[in-house]
Amino acid sequence: MKYNFSPMRIGIIGSGSWGLALSVVFSEKNDVKLWGRRKEVIEYIRWRYESPDYLSGVMLPQSVYYTNSPEDLEDREVVFVAVPSKYFRETIRLFRSYLAGKVVISCTKGIEIESLKFPTDIVREEVSAEVIGVLSGPSHAEEVSRKLPCAITLVMSDKAFARTVQQAISTSYFRVYTWDDVVGTELAGAYKNVIAISAGIVDGIGLGSNAKASLITRGLHEIVRLGKILGGKVETFYGLSGVGDLIVTCNSGYSRNRNLGEMIARGFKASDIIMSSKMVAEGYYTTMAVRRISQKYNVELPIANEVYEVIYNNKSPITSLRDLMGRELKEEFYF
Repeated sequence: MKYNFSPMRIGIIGSGSWGLALSVVFSEKNDVKLWGRRKEVIEYIRWRYESPDYLSGVMLPQSVYYTNSPEDLEDREVVFVAVPSKYFRETIRLFRSYLAGKVVISCTKGIEIESLKFPTDIVREEVSAEVIGVLSGPSHAEEVSRKLPCAITLVMSDKAFARTVQQAISTSYFRVYTWDDVVGTELAGAYKNVIAISAGIVDGIGLGSNAKASLITRGLHEIVRLGKILGGKVETFYGLSGVGDLIVTCNSGYSRNRNLGEMIARGFKASDIIMSSKMVAEGYYTTMAVRRISQKYNVELPIANEVYEVIYNNKSPITSLRDLMGRELKEEFYF
């Protein structure tokens, strides 16, 4: 890559909480356009510079160009995609003719259930992008949009251009590191949502701090186990996009996945929670994908398996706990 623009022409696909938070950060030093699917939402943002659905109380930057037209992003050098994994492929297809030769960076943490593909795989299949990357880490939109300190990882195979983007999007409160493990980063970002659901169940039942710490630690072990099989680097899982993201998603009150687990523990049905919420809890869908991947590779993932049973087969969380605690005793580290 030979790009070295300052300011950089950045596009953001997605007007949910994360896309809007990124517009706050990126617009400090760059020329930013943001696309949203719903025309009425974009018109509201243009009028009020706030979102009717997300980031309550946050004033959005007036310097950003908000649009409902995919062609408006044709002049962007770098495009960040921040849409739920469930809609990722169909959204990318809308932009197919406008993303050719661009740099496309996924901000989506999920796995396509039907194909078991990660977002960058989908970009590679649907778009003739020049460079494909990932932005991931412990980064709740509610805090980023309020400019609270955050560290995150930008993952690209083109290390030189990664440093260019790193400089363009880093601010005094948004510190960007670079890395090159796309597979490990995407797996960690998706899988941590499954573990966060189980952490919410622990909170909802009231099992205490010891239980939750144990669960998070064993959940990380599962992520590493599957990540190594898929070709991820072990270092990734102990970095910001791995354990960092896992910690915040399992503990934060902003975490949709942790909150989903807590509501399940209180007796609500997972599918009913998902249907009634405007916010997408990615772990609900990722749990199904991880289940299928574990069967494909014949890998043991006890926590993810129990989350699947609770969500999709209505297994009692208490029964799942007993089954986890009653498993055959082992050495701590096994793969």
